[in-house]
Amino acid sequence: MNQIKTLLLSTVSTYLWTPKKKKGSAYKNLSGILLIGSSLLYTQPVLAQLRPSLSFGHETWPSMSVSNLELDQTYNQGLDDLKVWTDTRFIRGSYPIIMQGGLMFLDVQPGFQRIEFRHENWTEELPRPTDAYIIDLNIIVQRQLKNRWSLLGQVTPAIKSGLEEKLAGQDFAIEGAFLAIRQANERFAFGFGAAYSTNFGAPIPIPLLQFDYQASLWAGGPAWRGNALLPSSIEAWVIPTRRVEIGIQLQSLGDRHHITEIGTVPLDKPYSDYFDTVLGPSVIVYLTPWLNLNVESGISIYRQMQITDGRNEVIKFEPDQAGFLRWKFTVGGQSPLRDE
Repeated sequence: MNQIKTLLLSTVSTYLWTPKKKKGSAYKNLSGILLIGSSLLYTQPVLAQLRPSLSFGHETWPSMSVSNLELDQTYNQGLDDLKVWTDTRFIRGSYPIIMQGGLMFLDVQPGFQRIEFRHENWTEELPRPTDAYIIDLNIIVQRQLKNRWSLLGQVTPAIKSGLEEKLAGQDFAIEGAFLAIRQANERFAFGFGAAYSTNFGAPIPIPLLQFDYQASLWAGGPAWRGNALLPSSIEAWVIPTRRVEIGIQLQSLGDRHHITEIGTVPLDKPYSDYFDTVLGPSVIVYLTPWLNLNVESGISIYRQMQITDGRNEVIKFEPDQAGFLRWKFTVGGQSPLRDE
């Protein structure tokens, strides 16, 4: 369910506050940029590129049993041995622009993902998560201010629907965030702000705190960086060579989409809400100056899915802990093999 919808740059401010003669090294710092998405804090961290890029990939969770099931009293059937499996394919572009002599950063990111659910031992009468398409457009702007401060804003209009019927108002969504960021010195940046996001399922306002630190493990040793975008992600990365970055991540990823699949029990405004909190390793390998591979794996610490009628919960359950695997290729964008 990782939704590769991005927002929230942090260390672009490193670029904005770097003298022109040192811009080359600042490009490398952009690999620490945190992006929040409609899975708000993607989400999953992604490179905010200073060159256009195209990313595509796949994420899968195995079929797992359902526990802690809560069900509306109108459903009185046997609910033994229910299982659910999820699979996501995605693609995202990025077209970044530095404007106003380096004082402003703009990134336009169209994205598409296909989320599939498979169910075992679910009857037609029992509400359940259904397949969905998510088509969105992330627009991110960051503006340099005085005293090493910058402001970042993001807006993400999207269609989130099974697309089984004619588009309705429930198929459209919009999310966004803003962040005030201060580049305290060459190694440390912090920020605060707020977002309106489905990172934890239903859309809610979320306060944001962001920290970014980078240094060497020891004098003359490999570089490392730590990033936190609370309450959604904490991560640490070591860069042993120019071609490889190795990290560990703790992050929450979620979303909501409108249910339209024919055969689903009739509800007034059916939505599927879901989020995962996951912990695991990640590696980025720069295969060539224009191609890199990112692989993430790990285990879910907590997973939750629910079906609502827009307000009230109809069914809620927690898939058992499970491992997951996610891979992504990025063509273009920044690369330490090319940018010195």
